[in-house]
Amino acid sequence: MLVYELSKMTSSQRRSVLQREGVDIDDAIQRAKPIVEAVKLQGDKALLKYARKYDGFRGQSLVVARSEIQAARARTPKEMLVALQTARKRIESFHARQVLKPFEYSDSCGVFGQRVVSLKRVGVYVPGGSADYVSTVLMACIPARLAEVDEIALCTPGRGGKVPDNILVAADMCGVNEVYCVGGAQSIAALAYGTKSIRRVQKIVGPGGPIVAAAKLLVRNECEIDFLAGPSEVLIVADDQADPVLIASDMLAQLEHDPMARAVLVTISASLVQSVRKELESQMAKAPRREVASKSALGGAIFVIAENLAAAVEFSNEYAPEHLLIDVRNPDDLLDRIENAGSVFLGSFSSVAFGDYCSGTNHILPTKGVASMKSSLSVYDFLKIIPYQSISPEGAARLAPVVNHLARSEGLPSHADAATLRSRRTKR
Repeated sequence: MLVYELSKMTSSQRRSVLQREGVDIDDAIQRAKPIVEAVKLQGDKALLKYARKYDGFRGQSLVVARSEIQAARARTPKEMLVALQTARKRIESFHARQVLKPFEYSDSCGVFGQRVVSLKRVGVYVPGGSADYVSTVLMACIPARLAEVDEIALCTPGRGGKVPDNILVAADMCGVNEVYCVGGAQSIAALAYGTKSIRRVQKIVGPGGPIVAAAKLLVRNECEIDFLAGPSEVLIVADDQADPVLIASDMLAQLEHDPMARAVLVTISASLVQSVRKELESQMAKAPRREVASKSALGGAIFVIAENLAAAVEFSNEYAPEHLLIDVRNPDDLLDRIENAGSVFLGSFSSVAFGDYCSGTNHILPTKGVASMKSSLSVYDFLKIIPYQSISPEGAARLAPVVNHLARSEGLPSHADAATLRSRRTKR
């Protein structure tokens, strides 16, 4: 665990915290590149080879049959089905309000407007391995369905070459068209380039580890992606009224994700830092995933003492956290000052865990400072904007001189000619 006074941090200390020192995908790119290239060139042959090597797959077809999905639903406890349905409805309720509208208007030069067009086919990546990320299915697929995407292809490594029941049930609830038992860089390459088993998609969304993030970066010239998801992180802005037990619990919730996770507390209270550190150590000692949390806490549990809340907010905006929890006396007063954050949680009762699963907002969020320029996954990620125009003869005559001056100043005379030719036709 690391403790700093904000006003006394050296430039190297500040840079280390802000840039998430130790988080790097250069090595992952080198490891992902041969896998991506092999799937691109060899298709299913390479895809099956890597699925068997890295995912523990033992079958002949990566496609999860409809009968398997139905059987999974029959095996799922009623309480789990109710929880999934409740989460689905709440996530739908929030994302249904994300409306991007077409428009059309006319002026003296013609008619202008924009169409809003859904993507036809998208790929969703759901991490696997040590946990069943059923919530990621909901978070990725519900916005796609609300955007009226025609086809959703879901890839997940599952566990031991088998997709867990909860993942299959959630996919079915979201109307996923295809589920494939394959993960890692090999699945990203298959979705991007297409194979005999998996048809290519227009966009890939969903979080993953460093290899998956590297693969998404490598295929981006062929297929759009959401963003590169890094290790999970939370930044908490708190004053002296915050409850150390609650603060520590949210820090631990992030630290248990993986050894590279980050949990940063920025507070005006030095005594709160001491109380939270003690409580975090206590909770961590009893945590089921204490081995993971203990590793991430070494360099990822960071405590910053700020001189006032204005300085704390300024530091938060510079950090641009994935999750931002504001636990102060009047949290709403700080909201308008927040410029960079993946998702904001206001007040003592707004645990990040609620947003992770069922409050309604999306948990697929930009990390490692990317929140300074990227938003959370939303319905908008599955839509395209197509502008259109119909220039009238009068409009051509009015606009041609403007084009003539601008185009010739840029050294593009044929552009100028294309516009002025239209203008001359209107004078006949």
